[in-house]
Amino acid sequence: MKLRQKITLLISLALLVPTVVISTVAIYKIKSKASRDIASYHDEEFAQLKVYLKHITDIAYGVIETQHKALADSIARHNQHADSTQAKLSMTPAMMEQTLQELAAIRFDNGEGYFWVTDNKLPFPTMLMHAEKKELKGKTLDDPKHNVEKEKGRNIYQVRAERANADGDAFVEYIMKKPGSQEVVNKISYSRLYKPLGWIVSTGFYTDAIDQAVAAKKAESNQQVGQMVFFILALAALILAVGLTVSIYFSKALTTAILNIKDTLEQLAQGRRVEQVNVHRSDEIGSMTHSLNALVVGLSTYTSFAKEIGEGNLQQSFTPLSQQDILGNELLSMRNNLKKAADEKAIRDWANEGLASLGDVLRRNNTNTQELATETLRELVKYMNMNQAALFMMEEGSGENDQYLQLVAAYAYERRKYLQKTIAVGEGMVGQCVLERGTIHLREVPEEYVNITSGLGNAVPRTLLIMPLIYNEVVYGVLEMASFREFGDHEIAFLEKIAQSIAGTIASVQTNERTKKLLEQSQQMSEEMKAQEEELRQNQEELQATSEQMRRRQVELEKENERLKDELRSSGNDFQKQNTAFQTV
Repeated sequence: MKLRQKITLLISLALLVPTVVISTVAIYKIKSKASRDIASYHDEEFAQLKVYLKHITDIAYGVIETQHKALADSIARHNQHADSTQAKLSMTPAMMEQTLQELAAIRFDNGEGYFWVTDNKLPFPTMLMHAEKKELKGKTLDDPKHNVEKEKGRNIYQVRAERANADGDAFVEYIMKKPGSQEVVNKISYSRLYKPLGWIVSTGFYTDAIDQAVAAKKAESNQQVGQMVFFILALAALILAVGLTVSIYFSKALTTAILNIKDTLEQLAQGRRVEQVNVHRSDEIGSMTHSLNALVVGLSTYTSFAKEIGEGNLQQSFTPLSQQDILGNELLSMRNNLKKAADEKAIRDWANEGLASLGDVLRRNNTNTQELATETLRELVKYMNMNQAALFMMEEGSGENDQYLQLVAAYAYERRKYLQKTIAVGEGMVGQCVLERGTIHLREVPEEYVNITSGLGNAVPRTLLIMPLIYNEVVYGVLEMASFREFGDHEIAFLEKIAQSIAGTIASVQTNERTKKLLEQSQQMSEEMKAQEEELRQNQEELQATSEQMRRRQVELEKENERLKDELRSSGNDFQKQNTAFQTV
């Protein structure tokens, strides 16, 4: 084989092999990381859905537990103070029917979420309440149409009862038609057993949205990888064509220079890091050598950059060889896309952590609205790194439609802000937020509205966020926040989710407080009836004492009457004797 042919072949191999090897390694790492990110995204979304299902079901469980304990305490107090003439009360299912009706009326997740309650009997439980399928109430759930459990096609209600009886709660996946369509999709439910009643409260969500999001991300990743492969192959072909064209013009006189280049290319073909070739020529060989040196530098840069990306260093700086550097620009685009995905994941993790943290605060303070407002506001300000915050709750006035906002908790407001603790609906931006039922975001805060004060002075905040607390289309209050920094879109979206959770918890707490008030009124009435019974008993004893005194008086009168009768009879006999004696005389 002639040297010219050898040179042509070596140049072709030297250009093609490193490009293919480096590109293959880079593409393999990109695809591997994309697959891991997609799997992680699916797991995170699924875990977030499970946390949300558990949080929602825990709220319903808390309603059942609170009302059942309150009813049990009321019955126990009644039975404790009942005398022998009063019947003892006992817990019956009918007494908890109101609780089932309240749960049936609850909707969430844009009205698509609801609850259902069954007992825990096996082999098949009985439906106690279903918010959507009311015809199932009182029926034993042994119909074969319920055999839609995902793993083995078992009866989903039987599976829930078995797992809830064993572990106290259970996640169950199953498949069924989505309402409004014939499409059969995956669904997951969460159930929790309330042992004192043997009730299993459940709710569920369809997971087709997660599957669609994962499929979209996978398609996007595959498209990017396909584009990368196309550009790499095109670049390799271009480099090879250039090398072949240049090698045709070489001659035997350039053998020494070509051999130097050949040695360098052989080292490069072995995948080793090589130094640039010293060149002192200004002809084509010199230009080729310069091009080879540029390729060596470029491939070294590509290799280092691909290695850093593969190791997860998304902050690695990289500059393409030129504006037309397809591979360099695609690697840079890949880095930016991976960085964007990492940032989105960080935002999701931040939001999930915040939801879990504030959800724990809401669960720990679900008995008193004042404690709930104070603890929630303190945790929210700390987590969001805000400077000021206040929470207002809706209160009922003396009139039928006379409602106003009451300040129940505040953080770092100046003293004059506390002078106005009540705000009418429609008054100011806080009151207007109730009417508009939407978030008010001010980036230019009036100087007279509010100041952030510290020991060094005071200043006007840069941004103000006023958000209504809405649950089931009912406004329960308003959350007002001020900060020196701008709120990001993901922070506003996070706060809107938190506002809905706060509103739901406030609704539950207010329901519990109303129930507690009714129980206290019932207890007061019971004590009043007990006092009336005691008074009646005392009156009865007084009547008995009077009756006994009258009976004794009657006995005495009867004895006195007999005595008088005896005296009259004695007097009559004496008179008769005297009369007889007189007649004898």
